[in-house]
Order: sequence, then C-alpha cells, then structure tokens
Amino acid sequence: METIHIEHPNEIPAIAGSAPCVLALGFFDGVHIGHRGILEAAKAAARTKGYQFNVMTFYPHPKDILFPSQEPMTYLTPLPLKEERFQELGVDRLFIVKFTPDFAQLSPEAFIERYILALHSKHVVAGFDYHYGHKGKGNMETLTRAGTGKFEVTTIQKIEQEAEKISSTAIRELLAAGKVDKVPSLLGSSYETRGRVQQNSLFYKNHQFIKVDIDKEYRLPKLGIYRVEAEIEGRVYKGICHQMSVTGCQPSLLVQLKECFADTYAKQVNIKWLKYTAGKQNETTEVSEYIHKEELVI
Repeated sequence: METIHIEHPNEIPAIAGSAPCVLALGFFDGVHIGHRGILEAAKAAARTKGYQFNVMTFYPHPKDILFPSQEPMTYLTPLPLKEERFQELGVDRLFIVKFTPDFAQLSPEAFIERYILALHSKHVVAGFDYHYGHKGKGNMETLTRAGTGKFEVTTIQKIEQEAEKISSTAIRELLAAGKVDKVPSLLGSSYETRGRVQQNSLFYKNHQFIKVDIDKEYRLPKLGIYRVEAEIEGRVYKGICHQMSVTGCQPSLLVQLKECFADTYAKQVNIKWLKYTAGKQNETTEVSEYIHKEELVI
C-alpha cells in the first residue's frame, strides 16, 4: 500500500491521480464492522472494474480544528494503526488529507473538483451519513447528483447490531462504560491499545509487573481493573491491568503478566482489553509497593 499525504491548498501530487480508482471516503476511526462494509464494497467494485482500490481519510479529527477549546480528540485507531488496518484490507493507495481551517472552508463543489476528480475517481463509495465541504453542506445526495456523467456513487446504508447503528461513537460509549467485552461485536475484534515499557519491570513468583506508556492519542476505557492480553514480540500473555494513570498528558498502565519471563524493557506492548472486573483500581504509584501486597489475581 502506498500512503500519500495531502495538505490543502497545495496541489495534489501528479502520481496520486495517475490511475483510475474506486475511492472510499470516511474518517474510519476504529475501522469497525460498519466501516468494513464500505471498504469491502469499494474493494469489490475496484476488482470488478480493474481499477485501483483507494481510500481517502483525514487527520486530525475535524473536532480538534473546529472546536479547539475542547479537549483534544482521542482515537480508537491512531493514524499508524489505521494505516495497518487499511493495508490488511488490501487498499492500493491511502490518501491522508490534513484537516486544517483552510480545508474546512472548502465548498462541496470545490471538494469534488480538487479531490474526487483530481484523484481520477471513477466510482465513490461512502456511508449514508457522510458529509463533506464547508459546514458539512455536501451529503450523499448532492454527491450522487454531482457525479452524474463523471463518476458513479454507491451509498452504504446503516449497518446495525441488535437494532443499533455500528459506529465509532457507540464503541466509545462502550469504552466509557467499561464494557470492553461488548466491543468485539461492533469492532470485529477486541479493543487494542499500544505502548512501550519505559522502565525496568519487576518479578514476583511467576508474574511480571510492567508499566506501559500508552500513545496519548489512544482512547482508554474507564478507570478500573481489567483482564487483558499483552502481545510482546509475537508472544501473547494473560494479564491484569491494575492501574491507569496520566502524568502530564502521558497515560500509563500497570499490567501484571502471568508466566512472562522475557526482558520487556523498551519493548512495544499491544494490549487487548477483554473484560472489566472491578471498579476500584489500585492507587499505588510504585510497582514494588504493589508487588509487596501480593495481589495476584490471574
């Protein structure tokens, strides 16, 4: 997969629109089951017509630009993880448009001219609630009309789970309630956050305790104690997340791993959140203090 970054009002690189494509549009935070319906439809159309399967997304979230006084947005899939998901789905080219105040002022007509047509799009696929252009004035109906004679448009209708729309918002609400075990039915897999062990770990019996600094762009579940899985260098360990804390703007986790004897210092850790087990998290700040309490619950 080739990733091309675009910043308005700079000209789009000539190579970006060098081949006809089916273009999927959306922010795609989470790349959840609903998003995959859009992406798979675009991929199928591209393969049928012999076009490239391309995606255009945006970064940062429009909320951070339109409402700068509010707390910064946190993501289900920060940009590097989102790129991985697109690659796994077979995307040929990923266009990441930097969302800026100038871009937010672009009219719906100018958006179509400067992006959809400039990228040589022959077919556009998006969800029923997709909006574009200044103040979101463009929608799938206006896009369909604008595409007449220029490009086809496929609108993916609402995808539901138990009569509820599958959405990034619904997943965030589950995380806020600690219902991480319900997330896979919407996301397609357990919720995942990534970080790195930034201090020497401590061992107690057959358990290792690690403190993991999490990328600040990840959205964390509500405070509490959780059963998790931790993947380190391809090996998966059962674990308990006992503590979530934030120093400055850097979130960190205290995680207890069962039968993990590897050297984890400075290693990347992928945490999968499996089940909320208790509301009161451990309040100690030192791993050694925690170990002395011998609270081994795995």
